Amino acid sequence: MALEMELSPVTEEAFKKYFRELLLEQVNEIRQDEMKSRPYLNKKDMAAWLGVSKNTLDKFIIGKQTALEFLKDHETYML
Repeated sequence: MALEMELSPVTEEAFKKYFRELLLEQVNEIRQDEMKSRPYLNKKDMAAWLGVSKNTLDKFIIGKQTALEFLKDHETYML
């Protein structure tokens, strides 16, 4: 049983925008979950995970555990 509706162009565009944003949100969530499960990240992913620029991590590939330990050791300095 199919439900068919005729929408105005404005409403149709609003629905498209809503579903596009919903889909992008889900894709980003899946990417974040996938990144959390990897024990090592490349520079681009590590920079995104830490919320810093790629230049900050230039020439390094850092284990997440090492980064977490560093952040825990220095969390009072990050305020």
